[in-house]
Amino acid sequence: MTDLEQGCVHAKLDIKTEIVEISDPAKSTSSFQRWTLRLCRLAGVETQGIQRVAVDSRQPAGPDDYTRIFLLWLNSSLTANNIIVGLYGPSYYGLDLATASVCGVFGSILGSIAVAYMSTWGPRSGHRTLVVTRYFLGYYPSKICCFLNILTMLGYGMVNCILGGQIIFTISNGQTPVTVGIVVVAVLTWCIATFGMNLFHLWSRYAWILSLSVLCIMIGCAGPAFDSTHHYFVYFPTSTRPIRMFLSAAAGMGLAMILTTILGIGMATALYSNPDWMAVFADSPGGLLALSFSGLCGFGSLCAAILVLTAVSNNIPATYSAGLNLQMLGKWGPRIPQPLLTTLEVVAYTVCAVVARAYLRDIMEDFLPLMSYWIVAWFGIVLEEIVLRAYRDKGAYDWEAWDDATRLPNGWAAGGSLVAGCLGAFLGMDQSFFRGPIAQTLPDGCDLGMWLAFIFAVSVYPLLRMIELRFLGR
Repeated sequence: MTDLEQGCVHAKLDIKTEIVEISDPAKSTSSFQRWTLRLCRLAGVETQGIQRVAVDSRQPAGPDDYTRIFLLWLNSSLTANNIIVGLYGPSYYGLDLATASVCGVFGSILGSIAVAYMSTWGPRSGHRTLVVTRYFLGYYPSKICCFLNILTMLGYGMVNCILGGQIIFTISNGQTPVTVGIVVVAVLTWCIATFGMNLFHLWSRYAWILSLSVLCIMIGCAGPAFDSTHHYFVYFPTSTRPIRMFLSAAAGMGLAMILTTILGIGMATALYSNPDWMAVFADSPGGLLALSFSGLCGFGSLCAAILVLTAVSNNIPATYSAGLNLQMLGKWGPRIPQPLLTTLEVVAYTVCAVVARAYLRDIMEDFLPLMSYWIVAWFGIVLEEIVLRAYRDKGAYDWEAWDDATRLPNGWAAGGSLVAGCLGAFLGMDQSFFRGPIAQTLPDGCDLGMWLAFIFAVSVYPLLRMIELRFLGR
């Protein structure tokens, strides 16, 4: 019923209006927050958290935008830990050179395509990757992915720190403890990840030259022993073309992953004919990388030291992303400055790396593969929701609704699909601590957990999503 229908006469009313400003609790700041933000600005530290980067706050389009994208992924993937991944093909799974190379190449290409596609959502949305995930999975299921991603980044942070520490220990002839090397890698990572994306892009523009040069030298040194008998573009303008961005990211990451993985596979084929290499690899995979430069004397030590910087390059995106993921876990997140959360992440994986420094091989063989299970299930659900939304809403997104659970998908379908993916991973996983029922019927080492997680998740999501839309409306 309107005011006129109720017989109200506004002219006879003495109306007093009080304007009250209602602040968003996520944006309200305490004296500590204001002091921290002021300190960050004085130090030049990036203070942008998980909030959307407005169109007018982004950098203008430049002629080298796509080159920067290419170099960022090239530099982040020309790293020592990817060489170690290649090493495990022949040494752990018993693959020959040809089979391991084919698996390495196709695995690198598939991984690069997935990463490159998700990168294209940064410029068009202005959001970080797992904030965009809220539009696909819903507000609450995306928090589960954030938590799992934090664990994944912790794992990779540990690996890179331990690897760098082992290399430093080897080139110093045991004079510098592995723990000191771990701290060195962590501090270098913290400096660049904390001071933000501008410094990271600057680092990526030039650091790849050193990385590529050192890897080429490694090929020349270790080649004769080879068997002869693979959340950062929100500041890019909306005019960034998705196709060109996709191709730039895929090419940069793909080329780097293929090069490093094949290099690791080649080194692995020499282990069985080189007892010294086998002995070092068993105790210190990072030491093996440093040992490959032994024929170059002092210059070889310099090359190995530069190889440590590749571990830093790979660590920076993971550390930067983990700090943002911590902000996404709750309403309290945006109230904590992102540099503080980045620091917390660095301290956490540094401590873990120091404690687990003798178990690098176990971490890479058992812990990190577990992370792939949820990632493929998440990616499959995201792709299906994008297709369904393109058909239903013509791909329209309200990018300002990122923190409003009532304007995002309910998440029941996505949550149920993630559970189905976990079931598939459980049935097909083959790890040292557990073999699933399906894996037990296959030869040892045949891990189908990742593939079954993907198949189970994408199989149930369309039906669950249609039911969700039918009864809940969003």
